[in-house]
Amino acid sequence: MGGAWVKRWSPDGAGHERSLIGALNVHPPQSVNNIKWTLPPSKSHAIRLMALAAQAEQTVTLHGMENAGEDAISMRRCLSQMGIEFENLDADGAVLTQPSNADFLPPEATTAWRIHGVGPKGFTHPVSVLHAGNSGTALRILMALSSRFNRPVMLDGDASLRARPHDAMTETLTELGVSCSFGQLEEGLPLLAEGPWTQTESMTIDVSTSSQPATSWMLASPASPASVNVVYQGSPVSKRHAQLTLRLCREFGAPFGDALPEQFEPWTPRSQHDAITVPKDMSLASFGFLAAKVLNIPVTFDEMPSPEEGLGHEILLERTDVLGFDVKGSTVQSNSEGRHENLDLRDSNDLITPVAAMMALGAGGRIVGAAHAAYKESNRITKTRELLEQFGLKCTAHEDGLEVPGGQQISTPDSLVLTHDDHRLQMTALVLAMGCERQVRIEGDGLHAVADPQAVSRWMDAGVAIESFLYQPE
Repeated sequence: MGGAWVKRWSPDGAGHERSLIGALNVHPPQSVNNIKWTLPPSKSHAIRLMALAAQAEQTVTLHGMENAGEDAISMRRCLSQMGIEFENLDADGAVLTQPSNADFLPPEATTAWRIHGVGPKGFTHPVSVLHAGNSGTALRILMALSSRFNRPVMLDGDASLRARPHDAMTETLTELGVSCSFGQLEEGLPLLAEGPWTQTESMTIDVSTSSQPATSWMLASPASPASVNVVYQGSPVSKRHAQLTLRLCREFGAPFGDALPEQFEPWTPRSQHDAITVPKDMSLASFGFLAAKVLNIPVTFDEMPSPEEGLGHEILLERTDVLGFDVKGSTVQSNSEGRHENLDLRDSNDLITPVAAMMALGAGGRIVGAAHAAYKESNRITKTRELLEQFGLKCTAHEDGLEVPGGQQISTPDSLVLTHDDHRLQMTALVLAMGCERQVRIEGDGLHAVADPQAVSRWMDAGVAIESFLYQPE
């Protein structure tokens, strides 16, 4: 029996002193005349392509992987734990030596990842925890991929991912005969899953809050034990992401039609091309747009992805009339000609926070169709409202979005800006800080690296003074 010193741990920190947290101290710039904005590769494309290439019986090279975010690297690390060999290539195609580090971080000169596929049945059982970091996409795909093992697999994520719901995946795993053990209440991870996926006549996939369960099982279907009928439950959201998965699977030879497949059967992925270029992440262009609005300067992107690869985020370019921007080539400039209208983010809810800030500084508007933003790293509907209020910007939360009055001005927060372990809140706060009169302290000094490792260094290169520091949360 434990002594009097034994204490119960709780995820809300009750009863113990919480650890020091990293934060940023941002000194608003005296002047920035223009800024160059480099977009990282799309993690949505990269994570899906890695899952398919790993199950192919060939070698596939992903180009355009410089400045890849932690989400993509988490997926790469976990696939490496399952026996997939990755090689790092520089701009000349030379193989770089993999540095010795626990996170499998590629060398700085890496521009491409070469993946040696092992086929649908070639994965090896991981001997350690598959830690997906902050990536819900990677975690759920790994949950489905792990269903093929007849031995237990432990899956986990960071504090933010632990607090997010995973019921749609665990319920489907259980339906397929996979034994699942996981936490309750505040944290549903780590998850212990023991397969294999057993033969069954049908399976049900809930797509009402996320397209990721559909994505996960499409990507795991090469190792399905037999044909299985698929029933989709709920009204689909983030349909562009599900369509991306469907398209990539078909490009790798999946026996799917134009709609979400109603049947899974075993198949072997094979890419039509040994080299694939990963497009830039259009969702992250939103922070460049916001910077143009906050500082009233032109922002020039190194490369703007095509609308076909925008995954719904091309709405930034399609509705410049509402948001108040002029776009010439890859350069964005704010104007005063926006309109107060509804903006439907059903297929682009990742934009809710920076777009709400753009509306507040522009003509205002109403964000609709974003109810599923409540299931992200934070409840992005309520947390966006709280974040904007810290900068003196008002908006009203409603069931599926926000009502944002226009013509507002930024004021300097009086206290630490809370970001709730959400990188898109942190990156929005970082840009809004550029429009403040005094220094701003922002919670989470490394959150941006999940998606955009250059989010802080980009501003520092433009002459903005930014320092990291530690603080004690209450």
